[in-house]
Amino acid sequence: MRARAKRAGAVVTMAAVMTAGLGALASPASAQTQETGLVLYSGKTPVAHYPAPTGSCEPVPPTADLLIGWSNVQQTLFYYTTDCSGWEVGLGTLRTFGQGEFKSFRAY
Repeated sequence: MRARAKRAGAVVTMAAVMTAGLGALASPASAQTQETGLVLYSGKTPVAHYPAPTGSCEPVPPTADLLIGWSNVQQTLFYYTTDCSGWEVGLGTLRTFGQGEFKSFRAY
């Protein structure tokens, strides 16, 4: 009888954990904080935020490996040089890349 009670308790606990977790995943986007502009991340940590990109040449933080253009960003052009010259690579608004791969960028 005790084994059955422990198993039932474990099932109830797991159901509560799953319900809470799924509830958090299903929360509406409006309830979550939304970024604006362009954000560069290192993993899940923001390392640079450009709320209103102007297309000017900006340095890429050496640890950045992800870009997300949240709003008012149509395109990002990344460069292998520090002065936005030479070969450009269009990465769009949601993309991962290698740390240190690019040295500068322009966002529109």
